Amino acid sequence: MMWLDDKARVRGQARVLATLALAFSCLYLVTGDDGAPGGPLFALLVIYVTAYAGGNVTGRCGLPPLLGMLVVGLVLRNAPVLGEHVGSQVDPRISSAIRLGALALILTRAGLAFDIAALRRLLFVVARLAALPCLSEAIVVFLLAVWLLDFSPAWAAMLGFVVAPISPAVVVPSLLSLQDRGFGTSTGIPTMVVAAAPLDDVLSIAGFGICLGFGAAGSSSTDEWLTYARAPLELVLGLGVGALGAAALAVLCPAAEAAVGAAEAASAVNADGASVQSRLTLLLGTAVTAAFGLKKAGFSGASALSVLVLAAGAARAWGPTGAKPLSTQLAVAWNSIAQPLLFGLVGSAVALDALQPRVIGLGLVILGCSLLVRCSVAFIAVGGRGLRWQERLFTALAWMPKATVQAAIGAIALDEATSEEQRRMGRDILAVAVLAILATAPAGAVAISALGPRLLVREGMDEEEAGKDEEAARAPASGPHQQPQKIQPATAVLGRPSPGDGATVANSGRLAEGAAVMGDESRQVAGGPVEKDERPKRKGSGSCPQLLASLCRL
Repeated sequence: MMWLDDKARVRGQARVLATLALAFSCLYLVTGDDGAPGGPLFALLVIYVTAYAGGNVTGRCGLPPLLGMLVVGLVLRNAPVLGEHVGSQVDPRISSAIRLGALALILTRAGLAFDIAALRRLLFVVARLAALPCLSEAIVVFLLAVWLLDFSPAWAAMLGFVVAPISPAVVVPSLLSLQDRGFGTSTGIPTMVVAAAPLDDVLSIAGFGICLGFGAAGSSSTDEWLTYARAPLELVLGLGVGALGAAALAVLCPAAEAAVGAAEAASAVNADGASVQSRLTLLLGTAVTAAFGLKKAGFSGASALSVLVLAAGAARAWGPTGAKPLSTQLAVAWNSIAQPLLFGLVGSAVALDALQPRVIGLGLVILGCSLLVRCSVAFIAVGGRGLRWQERLFTALAWMPKATVQAAIGAIALDEATSEEQRRMGRDILAVAVLAILATAPAGAVAISALGPRLLVREGMDEEEAGKDEEAARAPASGPHQQPQKIQPATAVLGRPSPGDGATVANSGRLAEGAAVMGDESRQVAGGPVEKDERPKRKGSGSCPQLLASLCRL
């Protein structure tokens, strides 16, 4: 049968190659020179295909897929030949639009998975997490830039607010992956971090705009009121636009009647296919309109917040029955299309030739000090709400990655410079922004994915019960003269107390009942205590040969 497997594998590879050939051929035939090698659309398709492949490679190695996508984009921009014909050929306007659209999609998915009850419980913690680490890091960067880089106060503050914001595009997908597996959901860690991320960006972008108004020459005095009011105005606009959009969606697509029973609910969702598609179309259309409209109006910080509020409000109005199928379809679109495009383009936006040796050394010192302060303040900011120190440490590490905001605003200061001294400071700001992406985005993504399962508690099993299960699994057998064996019920495996826990096998009827439970949830080793199988099993998977052998011995 080996030759059949090899033949199927060859056919699969041939299908992939044929699909790629057709994609590039159709692109050239439809768009002409733009789709030819060296054209912007050809470069965009190359970035998507290679980023998708790079994500698959890193995913099979146990690393976050976005890490491979970032590296692929970085190579396509900075490799000697590829950079000239691929990375540098992408139209900046198209790249910016795709990045914003992909960010709107992942924020929509995050809003649909919002836990409103956990958000209310952690409201003040969210405010502290959004403001305190951002402002503390901006202050540290401001002081070090004045001292080490010889910046003026306004431009040093500008650099502080360029470095300070985290990247929702890196943080949110990693947290949603943990949330889907049940890590941290009982304490609301994913909801807290996802809710605070857009607020962090709003504060940083507003602070950058204020400092740009003071630092760049030629600022219009008529816009001075907007400069001072930018931070509260962006917050109000983000909340208001999102709330209005959610209210409109609730009126246009009212929630379906609650179904009685799980089977009836599932059939109602399947029978309402047209409604699901219409809700998805209206939701994405409204999210993209809000994101691009606010950015075009000059309120980039409010765009991410409005999309998050919009999706959370729509999910609350439609209920779990209406929101779950939308979240499933958005997950497919994110994994197959939006994620490779977003991180491939973010990597291709990083030009290593902008880095100078002097700026690299001093920039790494500034980033190291600022990240240490940021993580320490984030650890303190989430205290006082009953979180374990492991959960607070995870939140501090998750508050580290930087990518999309730095790529978006890193070059704005250089564009607004009017003198040679300002252009020098603008180039240094761009170089430090590039360093921030390279130093924190891959490391932060790996830290969230690798340390999340170790530091967060999984839903259905608290820390004490998990420790007891590990001790029970390591307990040795007591020999041939042992006490009557006990059956471990299914609810105990899931970490919840059960009235039947510890029932002694006394007769054949009880033994048969216990064997049925063990077939689904645990293993019983003849001649020893019950051992828990810590390996994840699929629902309904049993171990019939072991059970029959145990019954025969008994």
